[in-house]
Amino acid sequence: MDSDYAKICRDNSTQKRLPDDDCNNHGGHAGWYYLPIGSNRATKVPAVGDTASGGTSTLPSGKTAKSGISSRGSSVTKGGFGGSGEHGGFGG
Repeated sequence: MDSDYAKICRDNSTQKRLPDDDCNNHGGHAGWYYLPIGSNRATKVPAVGDTASGGTSTLPSGKTAKSGISSRGSSVTKGGFGGSGEHGGFGG
């Protein structure tokens, strides 16, 4: 099933992406943040330390979110992988 949002951890005061563990540990300054995934184009997910904007801190009812996005940043599309023939440059 395709996800509607990319789920990342974000610092509520600086709007910068944090490691997911910061949200798992329920730090007061950190909260989950959801970036909408477009159906026609890739959504750029920022790397840890980069500003995350254009999303929402509350996942809309009935929507699903993809977690486990690379801490180095990534492009996420609906439908997962394949179809475009392009490969990401993230190794190892």
